[in-house]
Amino acid sequence: MVEPYLAFAIQSKTYGCTTRADIKKNLDNLIPQIEGCLYLGDVLYPTKLVVLSEGALQGFYDEHSRMDHVEACKKIAITLPGEESDRLAEVAKKWKVYLVAQAKVIEPELIKDRFFNTAFIIDPEGNIIHKHRKGRVFTPESTTTPWDVYDLWREKFGNGLDAFYPVADTPIGRIGTMICYEGYFCETGRMLALNGAEILCRGGELEHHCNIGVWEVMNRAHAVNNSCYMVAANSGPKFHTTSESIPSMTGSTGSDSMIVNYRGQILSRVDKPHISYAAAVINIEELRTFRVKGMMSLLPHIPADLWGELYLEAAKKFSWPKNLYAKKSPPLYPERKRFYKDIVDQMIRKGLLSPPEGFELHERIEEFEEPHKEAQKQEEDLVKK
Repeated sequence: MVEPYLAFAIQSKTYGCTTRADIKKNLDNLIPQIEGCLYLGDVLYPTKLVVLSEGALQGFYDEHSRMDHVEACKKIAITLPGEESDRLAEVAKKWKVYLVAQAKVIEPELIKDRFFNTAFIIDPEGNIIHKHRKGRVFTPESTTTPWDVYDLWREKFGNGLDAFYPVADTPIGRIGTMICYEGYFCETGRMLALNGAEILCRGGELEHHCNIGVWEVMNRAHAVNNSCYMVAANSGPKFHTTSESIPSMTGSTGSDSMIVNYRGQILSRVDKPHISYAAAVINIEELRTFRVKGMMSLLPHIPADLWGELYLEAAKKFSWPKNLYAKKSPPLYPERKRFYKDIVDQMIRKGLLSPPEGFELHERIEEFEEPHKEAQKQEEDLVKK
């Protein structure tokens, strides 16, 4: 039996790191805040889960400065495990909690000159028991995804749910992770739930989308559609670099950290972009009762084989190309933006999108044509099989 416990979504101050050494400043601010929450949690209720936001370790300097991907690999990206995760592991061991964090991580044993935006879980013994690499990335972020190096990824990790949507089976429940932009895709929460997730941990969102409620809608939808708890941590005050004394980029990302139950109800939230936390009780046994004894959990009704067939049918018309960065690193932002626009144009040409009046198609990006054609051929072959 899993006893009810307290979970924290930490909303922390974030400095943009220009070098790996700068991460120490974020950790020096972050760890006392975590321990302050855990001290309070020890007074209120047994605390078992702590979730940090995207950027809590490294910030977002590389994205906002449009840093070259390979340069970011050399200057900012870390390894897992490493000295940064070791400091978080000390906190997890000291307080006997599961700690969910995120970092941009190099994996040279898989591929050189690439970093992956990675969510990871540290257990109460200080071990990293889970790593999930961000699967969908919005255009300004220069991150490699498993799909971008699909053939290499499949060779090392396989091509099933565990390879792309891993779930950690722990004594406090089954935990899945997603990072910022992944939360825009309903498939992210659904794939995690179909792989057994009971708790979804998400970090990061744009401030504007917090203000207009998009972040809330997505978090509540993932929770209720998949009968899962959602622990969603977002950034607090945001500094462009470690030398700033005033948060110049608070409005760019941050605020509204929240915890949502499996029925889509918000249990706790922080509605301002300051240093704080959301905390709520997670009751796994109650969730399991709802899923098994009730009839409002959607998971038993999912026709995965039908929807899978329909996705493959849709893939004949369009699929974001795989293996884009298997041979070359992600290009600079203007080129990534042009490629995104090119994909939109292709969807218009195929009748999948209707442009507004006066819209003119962009020029095609020839250097991406071959990977795209190869992706289409692979999808068509799969459909035939």
